[in-house]
Amino acid sequence: MLSVPVQDVLGEVVLPGDVLLLPAQAADAPLSLSVASSVTKRMRVVCGPGLTRQGEDLQVTKCGLLRHREPAVYWVDSHQKRYVPVKGDHVIGIVTMKSGDIFKLDVAGSDQASLSFLAFEGATKKNRPNVKAFNPSK
Repeated sequence: MLSVPVQDVLGEVVLPGDVLLLPAQAADAPLSLSVASSVTKRMRVVCGPGLTRQGEDLQVTKCGLLRHREPAVYWVDSHQKRYVPVKGDHVIGIVTMKSGDIFKLDVAGSDQASLSFLAFEGATKKNRPNVKAFNPSK
């Protein structure tokens, strides 16, 4: 992989595997990625989401836009965030539990969704849908 100075790609798309050189690395004295010794005062670099430390370099682990905040905070701004379902969204879920007139569904969110048995097409109080809860142990 080619190493590029971090200033050249700020605000641009970076890909996993890219290696980024920190500002002071172009000169003779490299910038330390940890709290410096008392002999030389160097700034601490903070790696946010999408970046890891690789020696004196930063390595990109997620695809997205490289962002920077003073003094030395770097992160990759990507759209790989957790989905948060909202009331009214059309989702696909797995029935995990039946409780009276309500089905509990796993919709890959932080909470389970609730669905009334009357929400099924053609369902009435007399004609209830025959839905079984998913059991992964069987």
